[in-house]
This record gives sequence, structure tokens and C-alpha cells, in this order.
Amino acid sequence: MTAAFSKQPDPLPRALGFVRWFVRNVPHMLRSDTPRFVWAPYLRTFVRRPRLERYADDKRRFQDSMRGARVSHDWFTGCIPYWLAAFHRYGLFDRPVRALEVGSWEGMSSRFILDTLHRAHLTCVDTWAGADEHRGLPLKQIEDNFDANLAMHGGRLTKVKSTSFEFFSAQSQRGQFDLVYVDGSHYCDDVIVDAFKGFDQLKVGGILIFDDYLWRSYERAADNATAAINAFLRLKSGDYELFMVYAQIILCKTVDRHAVVELVDNGTLV
Repeated sequence: MTAAFSKQPDPLPRALGFVRWFVRNVPHMLRSDTPRFVWAPYLRTFVRRPRLERYADDKRRFQDSMRGARVSHDWFTGCIPYWLAAFHRYGLFDRPVRALEVGSWEGMSSRFILDTLHRAHLTCVDTWAGADEHRGLPLKQIEDNFDANLAMHGGRLTKVKSTSFEFFSAQSQRGQFDLVYVDGSHYCDDVIVDAFKGFDQLKVGGILIFDDYLWRSYERAADNATAAINAFLRLKSGDYELFMVYAQIILCKTVDRHAVVELVDNGTLV
């Protein structure tokens, strides 16, 4: 299976589509108890969209590189301009980067991380068993596609076939990663665990990206990923810089409260 990448739409219809997308998501955000401090970054990201066009060539190059890949659907490339802006802002290029991806599916975002960050090592955690929305899909084929798409990067890739809960429970060290991408289960209870555990595994100055911030499939707003991410944002307020809010959330960790508490307990911080 190969992904079909269509030509970019004309600017005016695309702009109108952005406006419709913006208006359509506001009710869902309100129902999901979006914190007040999130609305300004959401509006700011919306206004920034035209400036992200400078990454259009990078997006097309990646799409070209994936034309022979085994991808059944392109869920990812629309996020590339936002990711590149974040990588530039927080200096992820041309330095060693340890990255963690929770939920890898066919490996499209995995390929982008390893193709773009040439000194990165990526750990991919997935059960490849699917979630509620994947019932009836050929899941063995999905995992085979991942393996084929990432074969060229085998030396910089660690594949962990397990639940994210099992993976995080096995970690004895905090703050191991410069980049954490959370795109696993979309159910609120699972997302809240991935959010806090992923943040724990992030270094100060590292980037955390949540996928599917505006995804809504469960009937109750409280059951969707948005509600979990909003709860995380509220509880960790002051520990991060919120960079972009759109279909995804991109933030940078600025404080590690556990490290501060350890310093106090050891009598080091006065």
C-alpha cells in the first residue's frame, strides 16, 4: 500500500477551510473544559498558519521520500510545518536527540523524526493491536508496514512492543528524552497516564507533542483525549511553555518539580 499525496489546494479555499475548522472546534474545546490560558495560544497558532508556509518545500520533500513507503493513509504530513517550527525554536537540529514515540502505527511520524533529526535515536512504543477505532483493520499488516518503513533506520531505532503503561512502569530513570510524542490510545484514562508519565520522562528544555487534541469519537466529551490533555495542562501549569495549539499541542518543559523536591529533601536547595 502506498499513500496518495495530492497537490496543495489553492490558497483561498484553504483559508476558508481553516476558518471553518477553527469555528467547528470551539464548541468541542468548551465542552472539554479547555483552560482559559490555552485560548490565546490557540488563536496565536491560527494566525501563524500563513508563516508556516516557509516549510512547504520540506513537507513536499518528505512526501516525495514516502511515495514508495507502505502507508495506507497519511495522517501525519499536515503536522510537519508545526513540528519543524518547534524543532527550530527549541534547537533539536544538529545535536544528539533522544526521542520517544508512544503509538507509532505504520511509522510515518517515526520516519519523519529520524529523517529530519539526523542525530536522533527514537524509541517507538506500541502494541500494534489497535484501539477502539481500529476494530476490523488488518493489524498484522500495520505492524509489517511499520517494520518495512523503518528498516533503513534500524540502527537508530528501538522498537518496544508493549503497552505504554508497561513501558513507563519499567523505567527507573526520569528525564531521559529530548522529544516525546504521545499518539497512543485516545481514551481519556489512557491519555492522562501517557501525559504525566511522558512529561516525567522529558528533560527540562525538551518538547512534548500531543496528537489528536481536537479528536472526538467518544460520545461523552470527558472520554476523549482533549479532556485528559486539558487536565494535564491545568495541573502542570507553570512547568512548561505552551508553543502551539491546533489539532496537536506542542509544549516545552521548563521546570522539573520532582528534581526541585529532591534537592530540598537532600538539603541542597535553601
